[in-house]
Amino acid sequence: MPAVRERHTHLHVRGFLRGQIVDGKTGRIQGDSGWVENSATNFGLTGLASWLGQQAGSSGVNYGALGTQTFALNMTQTDLVGRTASFASLNLSTSGTCTMTATVSFSSTMLSASCNVGAAGLYFTNSAGSLFAAQTFSTSQWNTNQNFNLTYQIRFATA
Repeated sequence: MPAVRERHTHLHVRGFLRGQIVDGKTGRIQGDSGWVENSATNFGLTGLASWLGQQAGSSGVNYGALGTQTFALNMTQTDLVGRTASFASLNLSTSGTCTMTATVSFSSTMLSASCNVGAAGLYFTNSAGSLFAAQTFSTSQWNTNQNFNLTYQIRFATA
């Protein structure tokens, strides 16, 4: 009897984000980070494995946030520095890409004055300590008459 050949499939998971500051009245783009590859945290990888394995008490990524952080994310981080706005809106495409999008108006935040935004991240819950993945980008001033559009993608592929 011939030996059975095993076929190995390698799964690749990569995350990307894109932030845009837009004029609140006209919708014209006033700042764009371009696509930036994100970094997963240790907590995020453990949480993803727990969610995939349907471990009791686990949940999928349900929230995102913007922050003022300007230094690189590290694997042990569980929250963004200077978290300024949170959002929830999840859409799943059929191409193996999970896309989360949101438009956050400045007036919907707890901020009272313009601030610099330099980071975005995904969370399992709407609280500190549950950061899945995040990244920093070139900071932009977010003014009171502007909105922030965020697109976050987690792309799954085999090789």
